[in-house]
Amino acid sequence: MNPLYIISHVACSRPGYLCEYLDRQSVPYRRVDVESGDPLPAAEETRGLILLGAPVSVNSGAPWIEQEMALVRACHQRQIPVFGICFGGQLISKALGGAVCSAASMQIGWHPVNLTEQGRALFRDPEMPQQVEALEWHEETFSLPPGAVPLFRGGCIENQGFRLGSCLAVQFHPEVSEAMVREWVDRYQACTANHNHCIQHHSDILLQLEQRLQGMRRLSDRLFAWWLATLDRHRPPISG
Repeated sequence: MNPLYIISHVACSRPGYLCEYLDRQSVPYRRVDVESGDPLPAAEETRGLILLGAPVSVNSGAPWIEQEMALVRACHQRQIPVFGICFGGQLISKALGGAVCSAASMQIGWHPVNLTEQGRALFRDPEMPQQVEALEWHEETFSLPPGAVPLFRGGCIENQGFRLGSCLAVQFHPEVSEAMVREWVDRYQACTANHNHCIQHHSDILLQLEQRLQGMRRLSDRLFAWWLATLDRHRPPISG
């Protein structure tokens, strides 16, 4: 069986809690570190693909971004499940015909994310929360590609997640661990200095951090479980 690949772009944007969940479920995976120069897998070599965040713009024109978008399109054509988080979700949007642009304001900190009617119909999971306080950390936003189904909506930035074929994209960060949040707050403290209703002060982001993470994991666990089930449902096309 082909492996599941997790693609990291920078050291500070790790899989975090996602790997904890996969290990708990005994799901094997391989990690690819773009920053270290690891080569991307070919679509036909992967069972599924997870794309993590990055503090760069999808529109920067970097060759590795173009290569990843080509990989997303190839997986989409083969109905191979792809899960994109923040930058990864933006990359899926652009690869499949959506647009990524600067948001009216950066969105940083804990913000409510709501499940849409379409999301309720798709997940069909009574344990999936209708609203959670999710961690956001981004300055760009994506549009819904043609044919995409909106799954999550927010306040400061409306589009928070969609599904299109075998691709699932979210704007928020269901994968963060406590260590990651503390590292981001320390590393990017300047981003939170001029706080407003969309940007929380760094001290507020750390308030009740353990409880907030536990609350978000009510969504993370259900979301990860649903996406992993799509791996089981995927069957490679028969050639010949």
